Amino acid sequence: AASSDGQFLFFNLSNYVTGGGSGPHGAHGTGTVPGSLIKWDVRTQRKVGEVLVDRSPGDVIVSRDGTLAIVSHYDLARLADQLTRGRAPEEGYSTVAIVDTASMRLLSNQPVCPTAHGLGLSPTGKQLYITCALSDELATLDISDPARPVLTSKVKVGSRPGPLGNPSYTPYALTVHSDGGIWVSNNKSGDVRVFDPTRPSDGPQRIIPVGGVAMFSDFSSDGKTLYVPRQQDDRLVAIDVATGTTRDLLLPAASCLNAHVAKVLPQSPLLTVICEGDHQAIKGTALSIDTAAWKIRSVVPLGLFSDGVTLLPALN
Repeated sequence: AASSDGQFLFFNLSNYVTGGGSGPHGAHGTGTVPGSLIKWDVRTQRKVGEVLVDRSPGDVIVSRDGTLAIVSHYDLARLADQLTRGRAPEEGYSTVAIVDTASMRLLSNQPVCPTAHGLGLSPTGKQLYITCALSDELATLDISDPARPVLTSKVKVGSRPGPLGNPSYTPYALTVHSDGGIWVSNNKSGDVRVFDPTRPSDGPQRIIPVGGVAMFSDFSSDGKTLYVPRQQDDRLVAIDVATGTTRDLLLPAASCLNAHVAKVLPQSPLLTVICEGDHQAIKGTALSIDTAAWKIRSVVPLGLFSDGVTLLPALN
């Protein structure tokens, strides 16, 4: 994620202990030591701040005013330990960390739910929404006081949730519309589910199938279209927000393996899709896609396990 002025980047280090997984990423969610949030100066390409967070940090976002960085933790090891030992459910909860970006001081680290991952803020910036992948839940934290966040709701994303650790839907990522609606990407059920933030306990207002593993999405600048990368057969799915109708664009294997995240360029028909590669030998890629012509414009090779993308303003 980037600071509002584009001078700093914020990213996670999982600090996974080597020897316990495959590829440079290790086994996702099974970190055994605390991770870090790094503050990186864009101009000098140097680290200017670091704070310890919890094990297996997942998503990271920055508040609209740039004062807070928020980190989820996909702590699969914590959940596995709780299930194996038959401990209280709360002992398997992952935390969400809130950090002051100026001082890089940890303000709070709140246990929320099992395997917390995707993050999104309400238009006011006071409500934080979190996907809980292996418990089939959507959680809401009131972060009006970031040092004392309050869990205000936790709801199932579907009417037939699987048992803890074996979900039916696997909510993994989310995006918040300008009208406040919460659009949740679900890996296992292969759909996007839309929640009303004022009545999340009512369940999803709409369920929109996307035909594969739904990942990190983004809205067009006018809010009329949601672009969702999907894995299994690697396509970009465009959802008409008003009607729920979809169309998809094939991302050929030579250009993309494991499409992970989409990012729209403001006031432009272009968006970027980041593809992970295979995490070991096949490197990731960045695809520039023209949404008006509905075709790939260019492909840029990246490194191993490409995971995210953010936008920076022009720097003087």
